[in-house]
Amino acid sequence: MDTKTERDILTIAGAFLGNNFVIDSFNLFMDETKTYKEQVSDFVEAAAHDLHAPLRKLSILVDRVFTKHGEEFSAGAKEYVTRINTCVEEMRSLIDGLTDLARADANTFAIVDCDLNVIVNETLDGMNEEIKEKNAEIEVDALPLVKGNPVQYQQLFKNLLENAIKFSRKGVSPQIWISSEPLGEDEKTFSNLSLSKNYYKIEVSDNGIGFNQVNAEKIFEPFVRLHSKSEYEGSGLGLSICKKIAGNHDGIIYADGQENKGSRFTLILPETH
Repeated sequence: MDTKTERDILTIAGAFLGNNFVIDSFNLFMDETKTYKEQVSDFVEAAAHDLHAPLRKLSILVDRVFTKHGEEFSAGAKEYVTRINTCVEEMRSLIDGLTDLARADANTFAIVDCDLNVIVNETLDGMNEEIKEKNAEIEVDALPLVKGNPVQYQQLFKNLLENAIKFSRKGVSPQIWISSEPLGEDEKTFSNLSLSKNYYKIEVSDNGIGFNQVNAEKIFEPFVRLHSKSEYEGSGLGLSICKKIAGNHDGIIYADGQENKGSRFTLILPETH
Protein backbone atom coordinates (compact mmCIF):
# COMPACT_ATOMS: atom_id res chain seq x y z
CA MET A 1 0.00 0.00 0.00
CA ASP A 2 1.53 3.33 -1.02
CA THR A 3 1.56 6.45 1.16
CA LYS A 4 -1.07 8.28 -0.93
CA THR A 5 -3.51 5.39 -0.53
CA GLU A 6 -2.85 5.33 3.21
CA ARG A 7 -3.66 9.05 3.51
CA ASP A 8 -6.79 8.68 1.37
CA ILE A 9 -8.10 5.86 3.57
CA LEU A 10 -7.36 7.86 6.71
CA THR A 11 -9.17 10.92 5.31
CA ILE A 12 -12.23 8.87 4.39
CA ALA A 13 -12.26 7.19 7.78
CA GLY A 14 -12.14 10.54 9.55
CA ALA A 15 -14.71 12.22 7.30
CA PHE A 16 -17.34 9.50 7.33
CA LEU A 17 -16.85 7.89 10.70
CA GLY A 18 -15.59 10.77 12.83
CA ASN A 19 -14.38 8.14 15.22
CA ASN A 20 -11.02 8.51 16.93
CA PHE A 21 -10.99 4.80 17.75
CA VAL A 22 -11.22 3.92 14.03
CA ILE A 23 -8.46 6.37 13.13
CA ASP A 24 -6.24 5.16 15.98
CA SER A 25 -6.84 1.56 14.93
CA PHE A 26 -5.94 2.40 11.36
CA ASN A 27 -2.73 4.12 12.46
CA LEU A 28 -1.85 1.08 14.58
CA PHE A 29 -2.51 -1.18 11.59
CA MET A 30 -0.26 0.93 9.35
CA ASP A 31 2.51 0.93 11.98
CA GLU A 32 2.29 -2.86 12.14
CA THR A 33 2.30 -3.07 8.35
CA LYS A 34 5.39 -0.89 8.22
CA THR A 35 7.09 -3.09 10.81
CA TYR A 36 6.14 -6.18 8.80
CA LYS A 37 7.62 -4.67 5.63
CA GLU A 38 10.83 -3.86 7.50
CA GLN A 39 11.01 -7.44 8.76
CA VAL A 40 10.47 -8.80 5.23
CA SER A 41 13.19 -6.49 3.91
CA ASP A 42 15.61 -7.62 6.64
CA PHE A 43 14.79 -11.27 5.92
CA VAL A 44 15.32 -10.87 2.17
CA GLU A 45 18.66 -9.12 2.70
CA ALA A 46 19.83 -11.83 5.12
CA ALA A 47 18.68 -14.55 2.74
CA ALA A 48 20.39 -12.79 -0.17
CA HIS A 49 23.65 -12.69 1.77
CA ASP A 50 23.39 -16.41 2.53
CA LEU A 51 22.53 -17.26 -1.08
CA HIS A 52 25.38 -15.23 -2.52
CA ALA A 53 27.97 -17.22 -0.53
CA PRO A 54 27.41 -20.61 -2.24
CA LEU A 55 27.15 -18.88 -5.61
CA ARG A 56 30.57 -17.32 -5.08
CA LYS A 57 32.00 -20.72 -4.07
CA LEU A 58 30.44 -22.39 -7.12
CA SER A 59 31.81 -19.72 -9.42
CA ILE A 60 35.31 -20.04 -7.91
CA LEU A 61 35.25 -23.85 -8.16
CA VAL A 62 34.14 -23.79 -11.79
CA ASP A 63 36.86 -21.27 -12.63
CA ARG A 64 39.50 -23.40 -10.90
CA VAL A 65 38.42 -26.58 -12.68
CA PHE A 66 38.42 -24.82 -16.02
CA THR A 67 41.82 -23.20 -15.38
CA LYS A 68 43.45 -26.50 -14.39
CA HIS A 69 41.73 -28.88 -16.79
CA GLY A 70 40.25 -26.66 -19.49
CA GLU A 71 42.63 -27.92 -22.15
CA GLU A 72 41.37 -31.47 -21.54
CA PHE A 73 37.72 -30.50 -21.96
CA SER A 74 35.80 -31.35 -25.10
CA ALA A 75 33.79 -28.67 -26.88
CA GLY A 76 30.66 -30.05 -25.20
CA ALA A 77 32.21 -29.85 -21.72
CA LYS A 78 33.30 -26.26 -22.33
CA GLU A 79 29.73 -25.43 -23.35
CA TYR A 80 28.47 -26.87 -20.06
CA VAL A 81 30.95 -24.70 -18.12
CA THR A 82 29.70 -21.63 -19.98
CA ARG A 83 26.09 -22.54 -19.19
CA ILE A 84 26.93 -23.04 -15.49
CA ASN A 85 28.52 -19.57 -15.34
CA THR A 86 25.51 -18.08 -17.10
CA CYS A 87 23.16 -19.69 -14.58
CA VAL A 88 25.25 -18.36 -11.69
CA GLU A 89 25.09 -14.81 -13.08
CA GLU A 90 21.33 -15.10 -13.65
CA MET A 91 20.85 -16.23 -10.05
CA ARG A 92 22.99 -13.34 -8.78
CA SER A 93 20.91 -10.91 -10.84
CA LEU A 94 17.68 -12.38 -9.49
CA ILE A 95 18.86 -12.21 -5.87
CA ASP A 96 20.01 -8.60 -6.30
CA GLY A 97 16.70 -7.70 -7.95
CA LEU A 98 14.64 -9.21 -5.14
CA THR A 99 16.79 -7.38 -2.59
CA ASP A 100 16.27 -4.05 -4.37
CA LEU A 101 12.51 -4.70 -4.58
CA ALA A 102 12.33 -5.51 -0.85
CA ARG A 103 14.27 -2.35 0.00
CA ALA A 104 11.97 -0.24 -2.17
CA ASP A 105 8.93 -1.76 -0.43
CA ALA A 106 10.22 -1.26 3.12
CA ASN A 107 9.17 2.42 3.34
CA THR A 108 12.02 3.11 5.77
CA PHE A 109 13.76 5.90 3.92
CA ALA A 110 14.55 9.51 4.77
CA ILE A 111 12.93 12.32 2.76
CA VAL A 112 15.25 15.19 1.85
CA ASP A 113 15.71 17.78 -0.90
CA CYS A 114 16.85 15.97 -4.04
CA ASP A 115 18.46 17.71 -6.99
CA LEU A 116 17.63 15.33 -9.84
CA ASN A 117 20.38 16.89 -11.96
CA VAL A 118 22.97 15.69 -9.46
CA ILE A 119 21.32 12.30 -9.04
CA VAL A 120 21.13 11.61 -12.79
CA ASN A 121 24.73 12.80 -13.34
CA GLU A 122 25.99 10.53 -10.56
CA THR A 123 24.00 7.66 -12.04
CA LEU A 124 25.52 8.26 -15.48
CA ASP A 125 29.01 8.40 -13.98
CA GLY A 126 28.45 4.98 -12.44
CA MET A 127 27.32 3.62 -15.81
CA ASN A 128 30.26 5.01 -17.75
CA GLU A 129 31.53 1.61 -18.93
CA GLU A 130 28.12 0.49 -20.17
CA ILE A 131 27.63 3.78 -22.01
CA LYS A 132 31.03 3.52 -23.71
CA GLU A 133 30.56 -0.14 -24.61
CA LYS A 134 27.26 0.56 -26.39
CA ASN A 135 28.41 3.94 -27.77
CA ALA A 136 25.27 5.47 -26.25
CA GLU A 137 24.41 9.16 -26.60
CA ILE A 138 22.49 10.66 -23.71
CA GLU A 139 20.98 14.15 -23.57
CA VAL A 140 19.70 15.48 -20.25
CA ASP A 141 17.65 18.65 -19.91
CA ALA A 142 17.51 20.70 -16.71
CA LEU A 143 15.75 18.64 -14.04
CA PRO A 144 13.83 19.84 -10.98
CA LEU A 145 14.51 19.86 -7.26
CA VAL A 146 12.07 17.56 -5.48
CA LYS A 147 11.56 16.02 -2.07
CA GLY A 148 12.42 12.36 -1.80
CA ASN A 149 15.06 9.79 -1.09
CA PRO A 150 18.21 10.16 -3.23
CA VAL A 151 19.16 6.47 -3.02
CA GLN A 152 15.76 5.39 -4.32
CA TYR A 153 15.73 8.04 -7.05
CA GLN A 154 19.18 6.91 -8.16
CA GLN A 155 17.95 3.31 -8.33
CA LEU A 156 14.94 4.42 -10.37
CA PHE A 157 16.95 6.34 -12.98
CA LYS A 158 19.61 3.62 -13.08
CA ASN A 159 16.98 1.02 -13.93
CA LEU A 160 15.41 3.19 -16.64
CA LEU A 161 18.76 4.08 -18.20
CA GLU A 162 20.01 0.49 -18.08
CA ASN A 163 16.86 -0.64 -19.87
CA ALA A 164 17.25 2.05 -22.52
CA ILE A 165 20.82 0.92 -23.19
CA LYS A 166 20.13 -2.81 -22.96
CA PHE A 167 17.07 -2.87 -25.21
CA SER A 168 18.77 -1.14 -28.13
CA ARG A 169 18.39 -2.21 -31.74
CA LYS A 170 21.17 -4.29 -33.26
CA GLY A 171 23.63 -2.13 -35.15
CA VAL A 172 22.05 1.10 -33.86
CA SER A 173 23.77 3.18 -31.15
CA PRO A 174 21.37 3.95 -28.29
CA GLN A 175 20.11 7.52 -28.10
CA ILE A 176 18.46 8.53 -24.85
CA TRP A 177 16.75 11.78 -23.94
CA ILE A 178 15.72 12.90 -20.44
CA SER A 179 13.41 15.92 -20.33
CA SER A 180 11.33 17.64 -17.68
CA GLU A 181 8.49 20.14 -17.48
CA PRO A 182 5.90 21.22 -14.91
CA LEU A 183 2.70 19.20 -15.06
CA GLY A 184 -0.29 21.22 -16.33
CA GLU A 185 -3.64 21.50 -14.57
CA ASP A 186 -5.41 19.41 -17.22
CA GLU A 187 -2.82 16.66 -16.83
CA LYS A 188 -3.24 16.73 -13.04
CA THR A 189 -6.99 16.28 -13.45
CA PHE A 190 -6.54 13.50 -16.01
CA SER A 191 -4.15 11.65 -13.69
CA ASN A 192 -6.41 12.21 -10.65
CA LEU A 193 -3.72 14.23 -8.85
CA SER A 194 -4.10 17.03 -6.31
CA LEU A 195 -4.56 20.40 -7.99
CA SER A 196 -3.01 22.12 -4.97
CA LYS A 197 0.38 20.41 -5.47
CA ASN A 198 3.10 21.14 -7.99
CA TYR A 199 4.15 18.16 -10.08
CA TYR A 200 6.85 17.57 -12.66
CA LYS A 201 6.63 15.34 -15.70
CA ILE A 202 9.98 13.70 -16.45
CA GLU A 203 10.37 11.63 -19.61
CA VAL A 204 13.10 9.10 -20.41
CA SER A 205 12.92 8.31 -24.14
CA ASP A 206 15.06 6.10 -26.36
CA ASN A 207 15.39 4.83 -29.93
CA GLY A 208 15.54 1.16 -28.96
CA ILE A 209 13.49 -1.90 -29.81
CA GLY A 210 10.39 -0.51 -28.11
CA PHE A 211 7.41 -2.73 -27.31
CA ASN A 212 3.81 -3.32 -28.27
CA GLN A 213 1.61 -0.82 -26.44
CA VAL A 214 -0.69 -3.63 -25.28
CA ASN A 215 2.12 -4.58 -22.87
CA ALA A 216 2.48 -1.07 -21.43
CA GLU A 217 1.12 -2.06 -18.00
CA LYS A 218 2.32 -5.64 -18.03
CA ILE A 219 6.01 -4.65 -18.19
CA PHE A 220 5.78 -3.16 -14.67
CA GLU A 221 4.78 -6.51 -13.16
CA PRO A 222 7.47 -8.57 -11.35
CA PHE A 223 9.31 -11.16 -13.44
CA VAL A 224 7.57 -10.18 -16.67
CA ARG A 225 9.85 -10.52 -19.71
CA LEU A 226 8.86 -9.68 -23.27
CA HIS A 227 12.03 -11.30 -24.60
CA SER A 228 13.94 -14.48 -23.80
CA LYS A 229 16.94 -14.47 -21.45
CA SER A 230 19.13 -15.52 -24.37
CA GLU A 231 18.25 -12.25 -26.15
CA TYR A 232 18.38 -9.85 -23.20
CA GLU A 233 19.70 -10.68 -19.74
CA GLY A 234 18.09 -9.44 -16.55
CA SER A 235 15.89 -10.45 -13.63
CA GLY A 236 12.60 -8.98 -14.88
CA LEU A 237 12.33 -6.84 -11.73
CA GLY A 238 13.78 -3.49 -12.82
CA LEU A 239 10.54 -1.79 -13.84
CA SER A 240 8.65 -3.23 -10.85
CA ILE A 241 11.21 -1.50 -8.64
CA CYS A 242 10.72 1.74 -10.58
CA LYS A 243 6.94 1.55 -10.05
CA LYS A 244 7.38 0.87 -6.34
CA ILE A 245 9.80 3.80 -5.92
CA ALA A 246 7.48 6.16 -7.82
CA GLY A 247 4.60 5.09 -5.57
CA ASN A 248 6.74 5.60 -2.46
CA HIS A 249 7.10 9.24 -3.52
CA ASP A 250 3.40 9.78 -4.30
CA GLY A 251 4.31 9.62 -7.97
CA ILE A 252 3.23 7.80 -11.11
CA ILE A 253 5.16 6.01 -13.84
CA TYR A 254 3.81 4.77 -17.16
CA ALA A 255 5.21 3.82 -20.53
CA ASP A 256 4.57 4.28 -24.24
CA GLY A 257 6.27 2.23 -26.91
CA GLN A 258 6.42 1.42 -30.59
CA GLU A 259 8.04 -1.77 -31.78
CA ASN A 260 11.43 -1.16 -33.41
CA LYS A 261 11.08 2.60 -32.88
CA GLY A 262 11.63 3.19 -29.18
CA SER A 263 10.12 3.67 -25.76
CA ARG A 264 9.18 6.59 -23.54
CA PHE A 265 8.87 6.23 -19.78
CA THR A 266 6.99 9.08 -18.11
CA LEU A 267 7.54 9.78 -14.44
CA ILE A 268 5.26 12.21 -12.61
CA LEU A 269 6.65 13.38 -9.28
CA PRO A 270 5.35 15.92 -6.75
CA GLU A 271 7.58 18.83 -5.83
CA THR A 272 6.96 17.96 -2.15
CA HIS A 273 5.25 15.12 -0.27
